[in-house]
Amino acid sequence: MISIFAFAILFIPVLLLPSHIDNSILQLVVTALGIIGLFGLLFYFSYGRLNVTYDNETLHFEWQQKLLFNYAKIPDIEINEIKRLVIDQGQVLRKIVTDKTEITLGNNRPNNVFKIDSQVFIDFLTDQVGNKGIIDSWDIWVEKGYLKWALRVNTIILFGAIGLLGFFAVTKGFDKIPPASFFMLIFFLPQMFLYQKQMKNKIKN
Repeated sequence: MISIFAFAILFIPVLLLPSHIDNSILQLVVTALGIIGLFGLLFYFSYGRLNVTYDNETLHFEWQQKLLFNYAKIPDIEINEIKRLVIDQGQVLRKIVTDKTEITLGNNRPNNVFKIDSQVFIDFLTDQVGNKGIIDSWDIWVEKGYLKWALRVNTIILFGAIGLLGFFAVTKGFDKIPPASFFMLIFFLPQMFLYQKQMKNKIKN
């Protein structure tokens, strides 16, 4: 939550600051450095390495300590208590659900260094729970009745962003589009198109 709050607070100033610089190349450099810095801050706050050990039919969790803003301790779980796993694209373990608790593990793909360990852990849990206990994040949105609304909102944002950039380019010229808009096209729109495709596929199924 801290990472999201800090990112939201600093994002607008980072985009507005280059507008006060007359040199277009310097504008682009400042925008790029600002966005790289923001994503670096987001990565530091949101990334963590979780060590998991299995002993006496019980899973033990321990976060690797960081200099600041460590994750909250995760309670131990008996393997037979697990009722459901939330796994996205077969690679990202989001949640472990039991009758007593719901443990959120993360929102990012494992990096390449620890990807094999993460996949071994997911395969182990899948064998214990069975395929009927495996869902993904979009299934939760379907259960709560949010998915169709999310698809509509995402569609409006996509068409709105593309239309706004197109209108600006036609009326002002491509060379007048703020550098920050190009970074939005590179970083945000492709992800939103991916979400659009995933949500449509989930609704069809």
